[in-house]
Amino acid sequence: MVLSRLGEGATAAVDLRGVAFSEAERVIFRAGQLKAAAFRFASGVDAVRLSNGADEVVVLPFQGQHVWSARLGGRDVGMKSMFDMPRPTQKFFETYGGYFQHAGVTAIGAPGPMERREQHGELPNAPYRDAAILLGEDASGRYIAVTGRYNHTVAFATNYEAVPTLKLYEGRPRISIGITVTNLKSSPLTVHYLGHLNWRAREGGRLLGTLHETAESLRVRQEIPPHIQPGPGYVEWIAELAKDPSKAGTLTSDKIFAPEVVFAFDPLTDDEGKAHFMQVHPDGTADYTSFKPEDTGTAARWICRTGDQEAVGMAFPVRSPGEAARVNGQPINHAPLGKGESFTTEIIAAVFTPAETEAMARHIEAVKRQRA
Repeated sequence: MVLSRLGEGATAAVDLRGVAFSEAERVIFRAGQLKAAAFRFASGVDAVRLSNGADEVVVLPFQGQHVWSARLGGRDVGMKSMFDMPRPTQKFFETYGGYFQHAGVTAIGAPGPMERREQHGELPNAPYRDAAILLGEDASGRYIAVTGRYNHTVAFATNYEAVPTLKLYEGRPRISIGITVTNLKSSPLTVHYLGHLNWRAREGGRLLGTLHETAESLRVRQEIPPHIQPGPGYVEWIAELAKDPSKAGTLTSDKIFAPEVVFAFDPLTDDEGKAHFMQVHPDGTADYTSFKPEDTGTAARWICRTGDQEAVGMAFPVRSPGEAARVNGQPINHAPLGKGESFTTEIIAAVFTPAETEAMARHIEAVKRQRA
């Protein structure tokens, strides 16, 4: 990989194609508190552990650049799942349990009856040819990162390049997850995208965000996809949420989030174009997600609490051409990419102290008043 193509602010790189991965974890790069270690899961999947001394993330550099796990602010923040390690497969449900997955580009969501594809398209566990570790600095501070390049080519149909970059920042429990998709084909590319960020659902967690919690703006999915088997009371609970979605704003065990509850919603932004979302814990700390909806359009919320799986996707940025999308009440549309044109987006994930949580809660309420 050419360093100049790996992102602005990068000052050093390690090409992971030349690294010998094994079950014995070893440090392959260090700069002060920032370090990267390479290892191989017992399942045979290669992984890189990024650390800033207090926080760490585990990324699968050659399998979707999938973020398998994360520890931020002194706690494991990724979802609870049935998988103790990733599996070497491109089948979505056969290795599902990571903290973050890119989804798309040719499709997202569940496949229709006549579609022969994986859930959420080809990106979640795509086989990457190139991957690298970066050291750099941007407006948010000094970082260590994992990046890579995936080329998806299907004769007569599709030819694009995806370059994701995950950054872990020095001295703070904060990561940036970005991706750039470039159309390499002469004909237009319709881009579908979803940033599947799965926080651990916490009992008593409160969901706050820059959205209006009305039936018109926060719309529960009432259709039941083929992979869902609803239990007693589920259909009735969904009917309640269709009338008052705010009832799902607190995660308590008396509410039915099994097997899952999914919302589509219209995000609101502050004057910088950012949308903000938190899961506030009973101790006053919070899990935090932010992105710019203008890059994508609509957004989704996913809650899953089955005992085997505990996850809350507070807000997934979603780009789904053909579906109505509104940001700050205004319609937003994205044209297909011409040859050489790119789509770029970035998601911020962090853990907040109680003071930071209170400040962000005030900011969220101010945005909601401004966009009322």
